[in-house]
Amino acid sequence: MPEFHTRTADPSLPVSRTTPVSEDAFREAFGEPLLGTLDLASWHPGVNVVQEYARVTEEIARSIEFDDSHKSQLREFGFPKLSIPDGAPLEAGFYDHLTTDDIAEVHRGLLFNGGVSCCDGTHQQHDTLALTIHQIGVCLVAYTGNQGSWSTRLFRRDLREDHGDPVTLMLNLLERRGKRAGLNQPDRRDGLSELAQRTVMSYGEAKVLLDESSAVWRLGHGSPAPYQLLAAAGSPDLAIESMKVLRRLIEGHRKFVYVSSESGDRDYLMIGQALRPLEYLIIGTLDERIEEFVNGIHFSGKPTVDDRWDGKKLRPEEWVIRFRDEVASQVLVGVYRASLLAPPQVFYAHRDHFELAAAIAIADSVLLPERGFPMLIDLADRACKSVYGGGSLRDIADTAYAQHGAAFRFTSERTYRPD
Repeated sequence: MPEFHTRTADPSLPVSRTTPVSEDAFREAFGEPLLGTLDLASWHPGVNVVQEYARVTEEIARSIEFDDSHKSQLREFGFPKLSIPDGAPLEAGFYDHLTTDDIAEVHRGLLFNGGVSCCDGTHQQHDTLALTIHQIGVCLVAYTGNQGSWSTRLFRRDLREDHGDPVTLMLNLLERRGKRAGLNQPDRRDGLSELAQRTVMSYGEAKVLLDESSAVWRLGHGSPAPYQLLAAAGSPDLAIESMKVLRRLIEGHRKFVYVSSESGDRDYLMIGQALRPLEYLIIGTLDERIEEFVNGIHFSGKPTVDDRWDGKKLRPEEWVIRFRDEVASQVLVGVYRASLLAPPQVFYAHRDHFELAAAIAIADSVLLPERGFPMLIDLADRACKSVYGGGSLRDIADTAYAQHGAAFRFTSERTYRPD
């Protein structure tokens, strides 16, 4: 049974840069040579529905046959070996003890009486030559009702009043803009965009979930230690303040569960495909997942905030390492499945409460059997978008431009939700 490790991309590279693909790799993956695929003579003119349906049906049937065999082997040979690899947590393994009565009890005793609250955020961007507006909104909800919403706007002005040489000014502006991501093409080349689009929102979500909720259990979207808060776009102050919040949530509160949507961990999800409804696996710990990424974090400048960890002054890089070793190591990483119709989901929980955390995540996810994802997270997302999504930012900007007689402008508005 292979060990599972998180593979983190180089944070200095755009996320859209792909790894090289060889002819042999293409042939192995798709069962045909790349040059043969490029030959239009091998393509089919138009759409032969009957022929294509037969081919797709055959491929799916073969896939299902292999998948069923793979699942059986995983359950028989793979699951028992999850706790064997060196460094595996004591809790690692396969859990199948949950029953429908347990799920009903979680519904009655925690979810539907407001014992679990959830926080989610949304980001909208309005982009023009002179000004980029970032609108960030965060909402806190429970099944007993909306518990509050918070928002902020950031105004980035690349074009500023300057009485110098207009040609030099425009060239400098184009150079700055050239280093930023294209519209609707998020990448990590530009630290200010990364900070405005992801980091501030993630901080707001964690802060609201920790300090504004009165529920016993806290449900979060994504990871309890997202990379954007640990790296903080190179800002030492934001990184330290973020880790203070995350430390209070993980070490202090402990009763939390985070669920990732569209997780990038295909190895975790592959082994999770062998799960049956209401089953879950504990595979590893959070410190293992962030180790490679943490080792590459560097900050610019010195912190201006209190940089003491339990009374000892630490450099920002030391804060991240200590957070990984002492805080993230308390968080277990697992995979659960809520229904036969839905894919498995990756979740995170404190090792002191992981069994109830898994039950909460599964109980909330069975309410969306086709997705198998916590409905409370969906509710928080919809609440946030109803307040801060749609055309709210565009309408405000349109009104402002109309008041100033702007004849035309270049506008892009998007809603962004990182995992």
